[in-house]
Amino acid sequence: MRNYTKKDINVLFSGLCCSRCKNDFAENSIKILERDCDIMLCSLTCAKCGKDFGEIVFNFNRKSNKHTPLEIIEGPPPINYDDVIEAHKFLKNL
Repeated sequence: MRNYTKKDINVLFSGLCCSRCKNDFAENSIKILERDCDIMLCSLTCAKCGKDFGEIVFNFNRKSNKHTPLEIIEGPPPINYDDVIEAHKFLKNL
């Protein structure tokens, strides 16, 4: 991966691993898709088992000598049965 070193990857992903095989992420796990200055849109895939984690956004200051590990930010809870029923009722009444 261009502009990232192996050390950067080790630091950034030190608290994260593949949810399927528990393998650590490596340099070849990340592919830059787009770049705008320090903002990079990348795809993340486990190099060992091939699990695709989709696209991730980095604000990576290449001039900085020190980086902190990434943290997982949880999204909304998954849709449940009641959500589907309510959506159906809502659409039915349109």
